Amino acid sequence: MHTSNDPAFDADRQTLLSQTLPQAGIIHSVEIGCAPDEWQPALALCDAYPQLVYAVLGVHPEYAPQLTTGGLQQLAALLPNKHNKAVGEIGLDYTCQDVSPKDLQQNTFIQMLELANQVQKPLVLHVRREGEDYSAYEDTFHLLKHNWKPAANAVFPGVLHCFCARYEEAKRALDMGMLLGINGCFSYKKNEYIREAVKKAGADKIILETDCPYLSPQGKRGQRNDPSNIPLIASFVADYLNIPLAQLAEITTRNAKALYDLP
Repeated sequence: MHTSNDPAFDADRQTLLSQTLPQAGIIHSVEIGCAPDEWQPALALCDAYPQLVYAVLGVHPEYAPQLTTGGLQQLAALLPNKHNKAVGEIGLDYTCQDVSPKDLQQNTFIQMLELANQVQKPLVLHVRREGEDYSAYEDTFHLLKHNWKPAANAVFPGVLHCFCARYEEAKRALDMGMLLGINGCFSYKKNEYIREAVKKAGADKIILETDCPYLSPQGKRGQRNDPSNIPLIASFVADYLNIPLAQLAEITTRNAKALYDLP
């Protein structure tokens, strides 16, 4: 979720958070601050809506060029904040090498993992393949193996956010104890491979996300996405996995609370 900074929410941010989300049954929301200029606004939103909004702070691979030495020090100081529940979105995205070169992305990812090791908080991973080239996943798992020390007491040490890959990639994340973040992509007709991967993983290995304002679920494509679409995403997943919607809601809520250490 990116409601604090994204212009898509300028017209109705307060209404969305104070009315729309509670009416949709959303009790907690995670605000991602994945560039230096988003960290403070994300925490400010947490201050304005305690118990509803929690933060995740990091440097998205696309924004790696924005990270300075001072910014790294600032992030290190902000990560222990009580509102901040994880380090993210961090990872590798080789579709944006024109603005963020591969070697810079990898170096920044290593720096983010070092910070995560220090604060012992879970990871929100952004990994995006380029067409049928899954090397971003290969490199991500390699860097995790050599640079990351998962929190010893974590129920789930991280999530493969916005999961849009095969079971092969899912299994490598699951073998590390991570969850899969499932959003509107699950509902798109062409994405049978995602649905099959989730079915193999099982409902107990997922959480539900929106990645708003992007990736609205089928039936709302082309419209702004927001967390009130979580029940619709849940219905797609429950139907495909052939389990009761209430059961899926209970499992995924429990997983999300455990991942982000929510009350």
